[in-house]
Parts: sequence; C-alpha cells; structure tokens
Amino acid sequence: FNSKYLPNYDIDIQCDRILHKKTFDVCYSCKWKTPKLVVYKVDGNLIDKYNLSRKSLRFRPDYNLPAKCRSYSKDYSRTGFDRGHLAPNAVFDYNRGIQKETFLMSNIAPQKPQLNRRLWAKIEKFVRIQARKYKDIRVITGVCGSLGHIKNNVNIPKRWYKIIFKPDGKVVSFLVPNSNAVSKDKAKKYLSNI
Repeated sequence: FNSKYLPNYDIDIQCDRILHKKTFDVCYSCKWKTPKLVVYKVDGNLIDKYNLSRKSLRFRPDYNLPAKCRSYSKDYSRTGFDRGHLAPNAVFDYNRGIQKETFLMSNIAPQKPQLNRRLWAKIEKFVRIQARKYKDIRVITGVCGSLGHIKNNVNIPKRWYKIIFKPDGKVVSFLVPNSNAVSKDKAKKYLSNI
C-alpha cells in the first residue's frame, strides 16, 4: 500500500480496496467491512483555523465500495460501540467537503465509547499539538485483530494504533486495546515501537 501522504514508505499490508479521498487514503477490508488503516497529512496552519461544526454531519455509506463490502451506520446501533473515525474530523474542520468524507463509513470502525471519548481523544489532541508545533506531520491510524463482530459482520478491532511521522524523521506511535477500561489511563502508557 502506497500513499501520496507518505511517499517514502511502502506499507506492507493487503488491502481489498484502496480509496483516495481529498486528504486521506484508505486501505479497506471487505472481509472486515472497516478500514485497516488510513494515511493522512495534518497541516498545522489549518488546525483550529475555522472550527466548522460537525453537528449537521451524518455517517453515510461509501458508495465507492461494492455493496457486499459496505458497512452502514445502523450496523452500530445498540451494539455498545461508537463509530470511531480513523481520519479524525477535528484535523479537517477547516473544510466542509473533507469533513463529510471523514463521516463516510469507509473511515469508521467499532470503538469502545470510553476509549473513543477519552483516551483516543487525548491521542488525537496530541496529534493536533504536534501539527501546530511542526506545521506538517503525517499520520497512519489503523486497527488490528478481532474481538468478534457487530451487525452486518462488521469486525470489532482488538486494538487501535496511531503512528505520527514528524518532519525531523522522528516517529511517535501508540497501540491501544479497544476497551472501556483504558479511559482514565495516560496516553504515554500506550507508547509503542512500530
């Protein structure tokens, strides 16, 4: 898998479909009905520039995928899982069209609510802080493993990860279990080697 957002890296992963969105690339699994990973660039100059609201945005199926590969927002209803973004809305809140793409189900995987709203939110905030500091960072967000399935045979990831590539060549990565139990933990507890 190659992405224009990480041109010097060849990512060793099998993708059933590769989706090129306006500001991120998706390696998608038809079997899992979720992305395996997304790759994107964060422009620090655009963080918090416009802060467009996400209130009117709705999760939608990605019709660029064959019907047999698609997941739907209703697949997550009453499952105990949030619709977790891999390419987060908060780094693209300067452009409504890009925000809408982050709400496509091809960018979503089941995430435990307390992970999504607490620890993962801290990690995403850390990404924005790094972007403000370095002005241009590249990110891979992905999922791995399986805890079973929700409706429509959508895979529940066992872990979520985020890899941050700084312009100075340094890399910061996190590997986090998909669990509510991590909600009060500090992000540094989940620092990981690639």
